[in-house]
Amino acid sequence: MSDEIYVYDGSFNGFLCCVFECVYSGGRPPIDIVVEEPLTFYEAREIVTDSGKAERVLLSIPKKISEDALRLVETVFLSCLRQKELCILNFLLRGYSEGGRLLSMLGDPDVAPLLKAERHLLREAHLLKGFVRFADHGGALTATITPKNFVLPFIANHFALRLDDDDFMIFDKTHKAALLPQRKTRLEIISVEGMDFPPISEDEARYQALWKRFYDTVAIEARTNPRCRMTHMPKRYWENMVEMQGATGT
Repeated sequence: MSDEIYVYDGSFNGFLCCVFECVYSGGRPPIDIVVEEPLTFYEAREIVTDSGKAERVLLSIPKKISEDALRLVETVFLSCLRQKELCILNFLLRGYSEGGRLLSMLGDPDVAPLLKAERHLLREAHLLKGFVRFADHGGALTATITPKNFVLPFIANHFALRLDDDDFMIFDKTHKAALLPQRKTRLEIISVEGMDFPPISEDEARYQALWKRFYDTVAIEARTNPRCRMTHMPKRYWENMVEMQGATGT
């Protein structure tokens, strides 16, 4: 391991270029890979994104390790795993030397964190397919989510199939990104710093009030179990769910 810190642009291609520097340029692995140059005594080295280098690394993963390894790397890169870049780099360096059998070593310290991060992301994406709440803003269905992982690519098709006749948008407040349908034929994820929605209509306000009243009415007070509810509906999602506005938990 070198005494350098790699600084890249935060893109997947940029990360692949960091891998290129370690593998194809004969460099030693860095002590960390970050998006913004940190305040540190270690030397910071900027890695410029090069599409040719990125493509070379991308093609090498399924060839030298496996297709499953590539899917794992692409998924974990979108996760909230701490120091995910360094974890993925260590996994790839092991994989290049040991091949696809590395993925069968479920308890290996270079494999287990990635598998755990993948499960965490996919579970969050699964939960949000049920927790996303749309509202009518200016004739379009809009929703705000605050996930830990970057889940928009994993929930996009789910909502596109169900809202194929409607204009809709999902704003990821955590990652400053929005999912938008384009001309009813494809989906696009764009970067946005913030989102100011127009006021909801009177009809939308009535529907929200009716939904919240229904949710409160069907609840059985004698069977109220806040801890169980938070197990199935984590509290961090409540802020974006109409029926949970004003709810308390312990």
